[in-house]
Amino acid sequence: MATVNAVVLKHHKKENGTWNVKISLSHNSNTKYIETSAFVTKSSLDTKGKLKKSFIEQNFAKVLSDYRDKITSLGSRIKYMSCGDIKDYLLGSERRDEQIDVIRVIDLKVAELLDQDRKSTADIYAALGSHLKSFAGTSSISVISISPDFVYKFDQYLRKIVQMSSLRTYMSKFNTLFVEMRKRYNNPSIDFFPIPYNPMENYTLPTPTPKMRRNLSLDRIQQIINYKPQYLSEYTAKDMFLLSLMLCGMNSKDIFTYISSACIGNELEYRRSKVLNRKDGGLISICIPDIAKPIIEKYGGVIQSRFKDNRIFNHQLGTAWAAISKKLGFKCSMYYARHSFANIARQVCKFSKEDVALALNHKSGNDITDVYIEPDWSVVHKVQKAVIEEVFFKGGSN
Repeated sequence: MATVNAVVLKHHKKENGTWNVKISLSHNSNTKYIETSAFVTKSSLDTKGKLKKSFIEQNFAKVLSDYRDKITSLGSRIKYMSCGDIKDYLLGSERRDEQIDVIRVIDLKVAELLDQDRKSTADIYAALGSHLKSFAGTSSISVISISPDFVYKFDQYLRKIVQMSSLRTYMSKFNTLFVEMRKRYNNPSIDFFPIPYNPMENYTLPTPTPKMRRNLSLDRIQQIINYKPQYLSEYTAKDMFLLSLMLCGMNSKDIFTYISSACIGNELEYRRSKVLNRKDGGLISICIPDIAKPIIEKYGGVIQSRFKDNRIFNHQLGTAWAAISKKLGFKCSMYYARHSFANIARQVCKFSKEDVALALNHKSGNDITDVYIEPDWSVVHKVQKAVIEEVFFKGGSN
């Protein structure tokens, strides 16, 4: 049976000669302590250095009685609880009236993501928090004030100020936040449910707008190859586009991260940044073809010194491609390199969708099977080589 008592710890004597009174909780040969706001001097201790019974009866009888009643209310559940569980239960009972501030939780989430170098996701949560504060007209929002009606009205508010794609992103993250909060703050073992339900549970994300095709024909890719840049930014944008085509549609963040040296060998094994949380960590192995080496020698380590981080690098690429697109007469960006690589691999080179998916480092859909089978990188290399042959050596109409 768990027991509680008011105690002081002799070795916790303060410089001013006082001791903090703690509630000791003992259960199954383990002891935990709950701090109180009370401090005592030597006059409140007996000859053995323990709190005098008269002091305890006068100041802590009700606290101890309340704790004992709460422990008794656990009934047979206490057999399966550790001393720490019981402490959490007692403190949880005291915290039942405390409100969880959703904005505060979002701020902590943003800080956590920044520590993990996930700035893009952190920015989304930061924007979500900003929109919530603007909508609610306050800098603090209690979790229990967020009802299905709140969610509906917030959705309607966002529809007036952001694009549909952004609305989907914010509401999706809002739902994720509630799932994480319920997992973190609810504790079924001690019957503590500060977030009893997810108000997003019956919310349906708006239907996404069909994605625009970003495939370029071989002829248009040849126009890019033949384009004569006017500025350094345009040279960089063109070369990064071509390098992406050569490296299975590698995105600008991964180019910035992994093409950091003028010499990286004939193969590159790396983890795609967008899918690092996948079970395989987003691992892929690609060839470094001879045609790509002059570009790598030109930019490896250089772009890292020119740009503070990949976000600035990517922003400049986007700005440069906006200018180049106007001059070429058709829209293009780094995204088009990855989409065009996939389209050429499938439609021109006639590889199966499964092989193209592997080359793009997409999820296979066979998670359990993937645990047993080593990835066959030679398939990726074949797809990569075929696309390079079509784009850079055959050319032609498509």
